Amino acid sequence: MRPPLRPAIAVGLSLALVACAPASISPSATEAPGLALSDVDVEPMERPEAGIAMAFDAATAAGLVVAVPDSIDFASKALVCVYLGERPTAGWRLDLDSATFSGGELRIEARENTPRSEGGELRPTFPADCALVNRGALPAGQLRVGAHDTLSDEAIVAGTVVVPDPAAAP
Repeated sequence: MRPPLRPAIAVGLSLALVACAPASISPSATEAPGLALSDVDVEPMERPEAGIAMAFDAATAAGLVVAVPDSIDFASKALVCVYLGERPTAGWRLDLDSATFSGGELRIEARENTPRSEGGELRPTFPADCALVNRGALPAGQLRVGAHDTLSDEAIVAGTVVVPDPAAAP
């Protein structure tokens, strides 16, 4: 028979487990089952205005990315793209990290990477990133979507998308 853990060890193990929990989930946000973002190898279109867009079929995705891969199963996945808009120099980048529901909003955690110096090439760039999300984890109807910086928690961009009802599909 194993002796019971001393209280100090039990507390230490509990704290260690909490410290290992995913950083993208906060006490005020809950992750819906299957909501995790997954990488997709696409090149987002250049858009001069910041915004968020989602595609639930290949035809709509063709307006968001340069080429739509045949590997995307739009019956089970949705393509979400976040656009920062025009930036004056090279070196800007956006990386989508995770997604959660919080207060009725699809919250995308992203990292906006700025150039290290202001001396970059003076050529407009259009940073953006796209990812796949489980379509079944999204509620049908109008959905507020916001991208927030993972380090500062500042809003990067927000918008509203219409999620089609999968039961209404032909």
